[in-house]
Amino acid sequence: MTILEQLQSRNPDLQLYVVTDPEFERYGRVLPCEDTHALSEAMEKTGVPESGNRYVASDPALEALSTIAEIGRTVYGGMPIQAGFCNGRGFTLNAEEYHKCSEVNYSTTGLVLLLALPDDIHGRMLDAKDVKGFYLPPETLVEIHPRVLHFAPCRITESGFNCLVVLERGTNAPLDHVDTSAPGEAGLLWMQNKWLICHPDSPQAQKGAFVGITGENLTLKI
Repeated sequence: MTILEQLQSRNPDLQLYVVTDPEFERYGRVLPCEDTHALSEAMEKTGVPESGNRYVASDPALEALSTIAEIGRTVYGGMPIQAGFCNGRGFTLNAEEYHKCSEVNYSTTGLVLLLALPDDIHGRMLDAKDVKGFYLPPETLVEIHPRVLHFAPCRITESGFNCLVVLERGTNAPLDHVDTSAPGEAGLLWMQNKWLICHPDSPQAQKGAFVGITGENLTLKI
């Protein structure tokens, strides 16, 4: 039984695919990457926290790699970018965010991304039943399309996950002012180039983020 089949059997209520399935084409695409050795070495050095998740927006060791420079040219058209990581042991949906630029991900551990489409949002509300899981195998480089909803990955083993996160520079930096009572999309803006919708049971809700995910706060069983 493959890892995907194991995850599917333990999570029958979650639609689970692999990023090479046609279903993923609406959410993103697999990128060519002939030489992942240096990238994998750098990601292994970022480490996995003992509990929770750790996000670093900009990591100099990653940003010095030729692979990251190539991503900057081919995916972002030469725009200034940042390369960091989100590593951890999370396994719960909690929230979904989107950016108005692509996000590039890569992992040496493998992980599951919980994704939704912009059209799944209705009046700033998202039903958790519309969220789908996508298995990202180790050493696979993917681009998540702009506006596709995502959040911290889910681990597929007890040892946790590592995940490269490449974005346009400045994304996820703090804003001078946040107003979740603002109408429309403005009420979702949580950080620079980061629009966030959270589940009422999430830590993000406790911090004051906009609550708009209905249904179960999904968890990935392994």
